[in-house]
Formats: sequence, C-alpha cells, structure tokens
Amino acid sequence: MNENHFSGKSDRARALLAGIRDTAMQDLSDCLDTRGLYVPVLASAMERFAASLVPLPREAACKNGCAWCCRLRVGVSIPEALVIFHEIRSRATPEGLGFLKHRILTTSVQGDTLDEAFWRSTRCPCPFLDMEGTYHCLIYKIRPFSCRAFHSLDEAVCRKGYDQGMEIQVPCFPLYRASVDLYSSVLIQVSAQKGLASFQVGFIRALEILFTDDTAPERWLQGENVFLSAKLAEFTED
Repeated sequence: MNENHFSGKSDRARALLAGIRDTAMQDLSDCLDTRGLYVPVLASAMERFAASLVPLPREAACKNGCAWCCRLRVGVSIPEALVIFHEIRSRATPEGLGFLKHRILTTSVQGDTLDEAFWRSTRCPCPFLDMEGTYHCLIYKIRPFSCRAFHSLDEAVCRKGYDQGMEIQVPCFPLYRASVDLYSSVLIQVSAQKGLASFQVGFIRALEILFTDDTAPERWLQGENVFLSAKLAEFTED
C-alpha cells in the first residue's frame, strides 16, 4: 500500500470525527438554549452522548478487575465534574457520600493531583476505585469520557508503566479513543460559547471544590470562574 492510501484513510477519519463533533456541539447548544443552563440538562446531554458511543473493540485487553489506568491523572470538562458530583450526591446514602468525600479529600492532601508525576510516582489509586479485591469503578456508569476512551491492546504494557512509574506509549485504537474523548471537548467548547469559564480541569481537584463548596455549581453556572484552581497546566493561558 502506498502513502496516498494511508493519507486517504486518515483524511476520512478526521472528516468523520469533525462531523461527529459538529453535530454534538450543535445538539448540545440547541438543548441548552431550549431547556436552560442547568446541571440536570447537562446530565441529560451527557447521557445521550454516552449512549451514542460504539462498544470498545473486542481486541482490547481491558477487562473487569483490570485497573492499571485507574492510577493516572484524569482530566475532565467542568460539566462532567458537575454532573458526576450531582449524580453521586443524588444517589449515595449520607454514609456513602461521607465515605467518598473522605476519599477525595484524603487523596487531595497527598500531593498535587493536577501533576501527572504525582500519580505515577505515588501510584495513588483513583478515589472511586474499589480496593476491596474487585478493583471495580464505583462510578462506572457515570465515569468521565477520558476514562471511557482510555484502553489498551496489551495489558502487560499498562502494568509496565505502573511498575516503573513512568509514561509508556500504550497501544490502542486511536480512532476509538478520539471519537470518545471528543465529547469532553464538546462540553468545554459549548460551555465557553455560552459565556462560562470553561477549560479542562483535574477531576479530583474539581471534586474537592464541589465537596467543600456547596455554592460552586450555581456560581459557575452564573459565570464565575470558580474552578480556576483546578485548571490543568496544559490549558493555562499565558
């Protein structure tokens, strides 16, 4: 096969992703214009986005109980953090909510959770990882899009990265990962279009804010930049 063949496939993939992104952005924008800018509306949009995702390819090595990637930094859009927090608070018992809050705050005081090096050097587990032997995600059905997108074709590579505490190129399906990851970008871009402070944030730092400040969701929806301290360095403006 020649270079033109691979170039053509790459162009078609980019066009496909652009089409999915543009449609999702328009749908979300129209939804917010019609129903209003509220967390339940964002939750409904995220649910529709998640339902539209194609299944993880069978060739992926990921399986129940495999949790090497659940010790890495997670970046999310602010709407994702708001929706996940809203769902947790709506569904959890007072004891369960207290348990999760304790886990979030305990993780936060161990180091800079916005720094990828913190996660790799400490091998700190995600606060939502069940450490009682099953290694299941406690919020699997409402997990962030970046978690849904991350996958591997070789579990041994993931374990090597964990054992060595360093970044390793994990083999994956780039098109699948990009097609899932784009929904987080859609939420960021549309929120910005609506006049909100919108950028990628560290999942745990954002949840720390939400668990310790009951006014944060409403203030953000009113245009305040309440999640600035959770902004990932890669997205810090000069």
